[in-house]
Amino acid sequence: MADLPTDSQAAPADATSTAASPAVAPQSQAAAPEASTAPATSIEAKPVEGQEAKPGEKLDDAAKPAEVTYEFKVPEGFDPNTEGMNELKATAKELGLTPEQAQRIADLGVKQAQGFAAQLADQQKTLTAQWAEETTTDKEIGGDKLPENLGVAKKALDTFGTKELKTLLNQSGLGNHPEIVRFMVKAGKAISEDGKLVTGSAAQADRAAMPIENRLYPNQK
Repeated sequence: MADLPTDSQAAPADATSTAASPAVAPQSQAAAPEASTAPATSIEAKPVEGQEAKPGEKLDDAAKPAEVTYEFKVPEGFDPNTEGMNELKATAKELGLTPEQAQRIADLGVKQAQGFAAQLADQQKTLTAQWAEETTTDKEIGGDKLPENLGVAKKALDTFGTKELKTLLNQSGLGNHPEIVRFMVKAGKAISEDGKLVTGSAAQADRAAMPIENRLYPNQK
């Protein structure tokens, strides 16, 4: 009887069971897709509509905005080229304002100027009325003597005053100032009936000989 093989002499296992099975490649090692062979698309800068370069002109120069000019519309009586208006134009340009925005600021300035002018007119009107009241109540030239003194003052103004002086006194209201009236009264009293300037005792005698109606109202017949 033949000897049985020992464990060490056992026949090899089936080759198919011991052959190494191919390893599965991990997902991370999967073949990368082939790179696209399509050419890369280049991005070209296009000028903004309305800013296309003209022939012989660079695009950078064509893209520059046109310089803004400011021409303010002002009411009649206002000068749009005064120092203040020119300063406003420079400031508007510095701040990059549009012509419409700058015009709104100019309108506001004109409105303020008109308000200041109205205030000055009211103040002048009040002051003129105050001067007239002071002349009326003045102890030397006012009161009951006011009509006579005004006539004498008018005589002096008609004799020595020019048309321009009369306009100035009227427009400024200074014709109502007591000191102006006082000066003209003294000048009128120094004028003789023939319009010559007399002083001292001769002046007193000349006025004494003058009819009362001429002394009170020297410019009326």
